[in-house]
Amino acid sequence: MRLNKQQIEHLAFRIVKGLLNENLLMVENREKTVSDMQNIITKELEKEDLLDEKVKDILKEKLTEIRNSNIDYYEMFRLIKSKLAEQENIVL
Repeated sequence: MRLNKQQIEHLAFRIVKGLLNENLLMVENREKTVSDMQNIITKELEKEDLLDEKVKDILKEKLTEIRNSNIDYYEMFRLIKSKLAEQENIVL
């Protein structure tokens, strides 16, 4: 996960605050809404972490082939991650 707990808390707070300020969201309990937003953000980041692990596993299996073909590992990582995200309906 690229964000620490404090960053997620701050992001969730800012999202909820922005939605409230724009009258796009009406809530009875602001703290609970911020907490729910933190949980949503955390779950989405965990999905991306799992996706990264899947991509690493795929690339590990093909590492020799990648080296022999002079394919850029990071470019291949990005391409595979993008394809898997699309297949699994994960928004990056």
